[in-house]
Amino acid sequence: MPAFDDVAWRLRASLVAVVALLAVAASVAIWLAVSHLAQRIARVSDEDHQRASTRATAEAMSSLQHQREAALAGTARMLQPAASDEERAQRFTVLASSLGTVFSASFLIDALGQPLARADEHGVQVMPAIGPMDDRSYFQEVMRTHKPVLSQPIAGRNTGRVSIVMALPVMDGQRVVAVVAGVLRLDSGDVGRMAVGRLPGAVRVVTDDQGQILSHDGGLALQRLPLSREARFAEAFEAWRAQGSPRLTEGFVTVAGGQVVAAVPVSETPWLIWQARPVSGLQGGLDDELEHTLQWTLGAVLLAGLLSCAWIVWRLRPLGRLVRRVQRLTAPMADAQPGMGWPGGAGELGQLSTLLRLWATEQAGLAHAHAEIQTRLRAVLAAAPVGVAFVREGVVELASAECCRLFGNDAPQMLGRAAHELFEEADGFQRFLQAARGAAALGVPYGGDWRLRRSDGLGFWANLRSRPVDWDDLSLGEIWTVADVTEQKLVRQRLEWQSRHDPLTGAANRMFFDQRIARVMGNRELFSPAVLIFIDLDHFKPINDTAGHLAGDEVLKQVVQAIAAQSRSGDLVVRLGGDEFALLLEQCSGMAALAVAQRIRAAVQEIVVPWEEQELRVGASIGVAELTPDIRTAQDWVAAADAACYAAKTSGRNQVQMSPPRVVLR
Repeated sequence: MPAFDDVAWRLRASLVAVVALLAVAASVAIWLAVSHLAQRIARVSDEDHQRASTRATAEAMSSLQHQREAALAGTARMLQPAASDEERAQRFTVLASSLGTVFSASFLIDALGQPLARADEHGVQVMPAIGPMDDRSYFQEVMRTHKPVLSQPIAGRNTGRVSIVMALPVMDGQRVVAVVAGVLRLDSGDVGRMAVGRLPGAVRVVTDDQGQILSHDGGLALQRLPLSREARFAEAFEAWRAQGSPRLTEGFVTVAGGQVVAAVPVSETPWLIWQARPVSGLQGGLDDELEHTLQWTLGAVLLAGLLSCAWIVWRLRPLGRLVRRVQRLTAPMADAQPGMGWPGGAGELGQLSTLLRLWATEQAGLAHAHAEIQTRLRAVLAAAPVGVAFVREGVVELASAECCRLFGNDAPQMLGRAAHELFEEADGFQRFLQAARGAAALGVPYGGDWRLRRSDGLGFWANLRSRPVDWDDLSLGEIWTVADVTEQKLVRQRLEWQSRHDPLTGAANRMFFDQRIARVMGNRELFSPAVLIFIDLDHFKPINDTAGHLAGDEVLKQVVQAIAAQSRSGDLVVRLGGDEFALLLEQCSGMAALAVAQRIRAAVQEIVVPWEEQELRVGASIGVAELTPDIRTAQDWVAAADAACYAAKTSGRNQVQMSPPRVVLR
């Protein structure tokens, strides 16, 4: 439209004049600022900043190492008065918690290299089955020098996790009686967990004196690689080696590969802190002279802006009359006649008035069409058989009638509600959001079962599905569909329970027993020590023959109750079949299991079931098999417990027999 082009050209010309005026003022200001900044840039050194930052990190890490050594030394002093290895091991179990604040794990070794105790994330173990440590170089060096030792990275025998060990002797006069040690795991980030002194955009690495990476800001992927493989540090590392690998207290600094790289040794360790940062421009602050200049420049720009604004107001003065008419379009009440009441006239005002009148008429038509779409959408949502909601930025913006019913709200209460309040668990929404976004990234909708919460606080199981409104722009929100599946969930849970338990006694069945024992065998380090107890009832068959199977069933139920009463809540009570039962004890020693078995034998012996003027009684022959290193398979373990139970049965019944036979309790 020619008229519109003419108006647009005139407005553009006016704005260009304003921009030109501001550009001239800004150019003068920039020229003045740059002329003064040039004097400052010559005095700024990125290297000094990098060196100071890296040195601060090295000092912080050195301080942490002193804290770790002090913690080990304090533990060693508390262990020195102990008279025997057993006493030292018991004291260590009490002191281990203080070491847990600075080490991922800690352990105590006797003078022969045998482990006495170990503490880690799984708890404290006395006499752990981790093998002798007399072949470890750090142990040999402590025994030879009687001084603290920091090992090279080594892999654990049992876990394979690479760690650094700090070891310290426990002295009895001039004699080493034990070694206490702390473990720094590389995959846990123990070595480089320092946030001190880091510059924006910097990358920090910890290496040993041979250049092997022990810790990297980028995570585990680069650990144990040579620093020469890290592109940001490779040239600087070669320059450091070319100078003889100096360990300068003030630090080594160079510019290589577009990076400012600093290396500072960590005192009393073979480690170095490396920090790289892209070569930056300006560093440091402005002095008083530059600040004064900038103040004058700011004043000049502000004055130019005020003059420009005054000129623009004067140029746009004819549009004032048009503003009042435009305000009617934005008033709370709709404009009944959007095409009427516009000022006429020639020139720019007339042309702009005509354009706005056409725009207002078009907007009125769009608003009417939008209202019709909203009416249809509300009808669709009201008829939807499942709950439907539109959620954007964690807030419910639209909800169907069925969705409101599921959550016990009416529509006004549902709209604007935070989505995380709909989940029963505190972190439920975040976990759901992570799963939904992961599916959206793959271009597929997400669906899963979640525990949701009604407005009255009651929870229910729901199948919750989510898909983006626009796959190309996830910020536009998601469409949720919600269906109550509580009844189906309960049915599945009931069927699952029935598949794993004996229907008569409620004890676990043979299938569940096989799964649990296989889990223990597959994770012996986690569940050991462990014990398997087999229980065979004595004189049970005559009860079935004389009193009938209903009486026998009642006896079996009470036997299971007696076994469970003498067990821990996490122990697995199993009915193997007929009158044979089993008890799986995890994290339980053989001697403790013998005591449990004896209590079970006594409890079963005390059972009296009144039945048709009779008193039904049974006994129990019990076999106990500890999970020892010579037991390789689940079948071996079951066979050992079964053999011990058979030995108790053939030795006179009503006994507890250990496998291999060595303890008999009557």
